[in-house]
Amino acid sequence: MTSLCIAMTEEQHKSVVIDCSGPQPQFHNAGSNKFCDDWTQAFLNGAEGGNPFLFRQILENFKLKAIQDTNNLKRFIRQAEMNHYALFKCFVFLKNCGSGDVLLKIVKVEQAEMPEAKNVITVLEEFTRETAVA
Repeated sequence: MTSLCIAMTEEQHKSVVIDCSGPQPQFHNAGSNKFCDDWTQAFLNGAEGGNPFLFRQILENFKLKAIQDTNNLKRFIRQAEMNHYALFKCFVFLKNCGSGDVLLKIVKVEQAEMPEAKNVITVLEEFTRETAVA
């Protein structure tokens, strides 16, 4: 969690406004990705039933998935230090997981002291920027 806080402090901060006046809450000035959109929908669906246990279970599942994705990315990066195919697998994972932008920032902060991992992360950032433009 500390890594996430450090990674997020490097960006410009904007106030997030949640508008609850409609049938579904609307978020303004909020960054979003597929991962966040999927989990937001899960939270909204869970809130309809009014069951606090279900809501807590959804939150725990969200945290578990985020931790699993972070650990998978770290493992792929360690493998990519020695293997180009693992670098490709790492890129595909980032592209398909839905939260690659955030995961890359977290891992970048955590791996800053390791030169091999830093090189892999730099390459991954370049790949993701190039594919975002294309």
